[in-house]
Amino acid sequence: MKTAKLITMGCKVNQYDTQSMRETLVRNGYAIVDETKYADLYLINTCTVTNAADQKARQAIRKAIRLNPNAEVLVTGCYAESDRKAIEQIPGVSVVFGNREKADFQTYLDKLNADAPLQIQPIQHDAIREHARFSSGVSNAGQRTRALIKVQDGCSAFCTYCIIPYVRGRMTSRPLSDIANEAYRIANSGIKEIVITGVHLGAYGQDTGRDKDIADILEKIHGIDGIERIRFSSIEPMYFPDILSERMSALPKCMPHFHIPIQSGSDNVLRRMRRRYTTARFAHLVENLRDRFTDDVGITTDIMVGFPGETDADFKDSLEFVEKIGFSQLHVFRYSPRKGTPAATYPNQVPSEISASRSREMLNLGKEISESFRKSMLGKNKNVLVEESREGKNKQLAGFTDNYLRVLMDVPDSAINQVLNVKLTSSDNEFIYGIC
Repeated sequence: MKTAKLITMGCKVNQYDTQSMRETLVRNGYAIVDETKYADLYLINTCTVTNAADQKARQAIRKAIRLNPNAEVLVTGCYAESDRKAIEQIPGVSVVFGNREKADFQTYLDKLNADAPLQIQPIQHDAIREHARFSSGVSNAGQRTRALIKVQDGCSAFCTYCIIPYVRGRMTSRPLSDIANEAYRIANSGIKEIVITGVHLGAYGQDTGRDKDIADILEKIHGIDGIERIRFSSIEPMYFPDILSERMSALPKCMPHFHIPIQSGSDNVLRRMRRRYTTARFAHLVENLRDRFTDDVGITTDIMVGFPGETDADFKDSLEFVEKIGFSQLHVFRYSPRKGTPAATYPNQVPSEISASRSREMLNLGKEISESFRKSMLGKNKNVLVEESREGKNKQLAGFTDNYLRVLMDVPDSAINQVLNVKLTSSDNEFIYGIC
């Protein structure tokens, strides 16, 4: 039996796409090797959100080729869209195909197994082909407790720093009936938590005249027996109106955790980024969520430092705003110029030593506020969905609270995929610990 190793980089949308291609490989008789590094076929699903992501993709490709020089090495994803020629020039790469061509993965395997030349032709963006970009299979991201459902792909926002609209294509929403059918299959498989994912979730339905929106998806899935938890992977603040939080708060299965990328706490920088909201609007959104859900709601975010033209005053505004909001976790990124985006040509590019210094300062603040949030939870009882992974020095089972804190518990394997009421007792730099 042939073996295949899957390597996924970047966002949950890529994770979903990899799961779809994994199912195709299994149907074609491949054994997926998650632990073993040696394989007959390597599928590398890349990211290109930063220059560092491009570098990691090249490293993964070359490592696969070194592990088995005779293997078939297939490269896809956003980096494959943005710089296909650079990947094709790496000796040992069998085929490169972009996000728009993932729907034709079976065709590539057929040609590969028939030793036919793999001529990859760009896919036309008609409605049929767009909807083929969505898998119809259960995508459980390798776990028995949580599954991803991709409900839309592409982005039409065109923030000035972002390459994603160019490599993912235009906004395309998946039919609600297809989403519901996949959710039913997930429920029937015993999985209890669904994470709704997409490139630009809040814009769901924008391409179809808004006859359905993201809240309609939540309400549909909420009515499915067996599904106990629903989350968003990430939702942009400009597409998170008050009515959405109102409708979500009426759905008990919607978890009180939201990843909402702020990108900057400076209104000057947000305007240059073309982010289409203000810090005041963001603060209102967070306040509204805390009012409708609970003060314990987890608000995580992405924040960028070193954007072109960011002054010391702008950066100070960002620090103060982050501290004011009290996020439960920060993901900090240094600005990375992406060829073909407006910001790459902006004047006043911030020197790397300054952006590095700002990154360290923001990361330190992030650690402080994350620790403060974790400590504020101690002594409270939280529902935790127990997962398969064992972590920490005592290899305890891990799981997530409703507000997305990772908890370690000394419970038996029979607790896996169960929602337990856990008292949070202590924390360190890595984990919160709880007892049932």
